[in-house]
Amino acid sequence: MSWDVFIMKEKYDFEAPEEEQPPVPPLGQRDEIIEKLTRRIPNLDYRDKAWGFLEGEGYSMEFNTGEEELVNSIMLHVRGGGAVMETIRLVCETLEAYALDTSDSGYIDFEQPEQAEQSWEQFQRYRDQVINQVINKDN
Repeated sequence: MSWDVFIMKEKYDFEAPEEEQPPVPPLGQRDEIIEKLTRRIPNLDYRDKAWGFLEGEGYSMEFNTGEEELVNSIMLHVRGGGAVMETIRLVCETLEAYALDTSDSGYIDFEQPEQAEQSWEQFQRYRDQVINQVINKDN
């Protein structure tokens, strides 16, 4: 179970009809993206170009980059606990992109990260509740 954050080049307007949406530009070429990210985040492991892996303090983060050479978006799968917002901010800064919190369909505002941090904390509480239910059921 992971908290998922969608990284994209431009914001998508969920209020507008799909046919009125301009095409979202790609993030760029996969090798260039990987080079930029690993330069800024040295412990990011991208041995598999489709899936980067980062082990942070108390958390892990997978970077689902995909199989295509032209990358339209990256899905971050965040697990564990701890302070993850700085890493997500760094990814967005590096790629000049936006982060969508898929749990509430809101864009993360790094100037006011409290809402995203609340979402991350709510996910952790929910995850812990599910795990405790499974453990208690098995006992």
